[in-house]
Amino acid sequence: MKKISALLLTCCSLTAVTQAQTVIDPLTGTGGPSGGYTTTLVLDNSHGVSGASYTTGASGLSLNFTGSTSAAEQSLSLASVGSFGSTFAVGDTLSVNVAVPASSILEDFGIAVAATTTPTAASASNPTAWDSRTLTDFAEISLRPSQNAVRGADSISGIFTSSFAAGVGSTANINQIFIKWVSADVFTLGYVQGATSVNLYTATFNVSSTIGAAIGFYGDIRATGTSLGTLSNLTSTPAPEPSTVAMCGLGFAGLLAAKRWKK
Repeated sequence: MKKISALLLTCCSLTAVTQAQTVIDPLTGTGGPSGGYTTTLVLDNSHGVSGASYTTGASGLSLNFTGSTSAAEQSLSLASVGSFGSTFAVGDTLSVNVAVPASSILEDFGIAVAATTTPTAASASNPTAWDSRTLTDFAEISLRPSQNAVRGADSISGIFTSSFAAGVGSTANINQIFIKWVSADVFTLGYVQGATSVNLYTATFNVSSTIGAAIGFYGDIRATGTSLGTLSNLTSTPAPEPSTVAMCGLGFAGLLAAKRWKK
């Protein structure tokens, strides 16, 4: 029993080492991607009058409505995965700490993964006027405090889906939201509430997609004079090395076999 406990402790230690988290952007105005983020409106119901801005401060990143006409303004603010000091790749988990206050206004704020840093912008010339969400592959997970919900949406090969949602009692109880890069074209998006990690939905993209080329933030803000936030410490966590998992598995198998042999 002591040997098994010792092996378990060793394996946990090795896994912790191989899963070392890296804050790739503290979201306080320093660090982050070398070229910054590019913000693009992908739904513009004000038809060019209003917009959204992402602002860093001591507490983290906030989302702010700009303009004078209250209307839904959905945006992506993205940077190339190669522009960060530490990479986000297949097997890794992208997460961010959240502190989103209660609000009666229907607004969303979260993180996103996309196929490009420069999605097609919303304009009158879009196939659906002022709505370019179907023209770029992306997936997002965000908080909607007015409904006490975590929500998600994706655009895959021209089909936009926004029906992923989970009631959470209060968004104030959510510690983190995350995106797991499961395999080349598959991402699982979820949230952490207290000590519980919950997978909200999985997005599976076409094999020809360049999804994963960009990461950043998603916002849906709808009223003049409002802001939503904050997000802090955008973090990449690698999956355990296969060799570590295999070594622990072999160790356990060997100990169990020896125990049976002694009996």
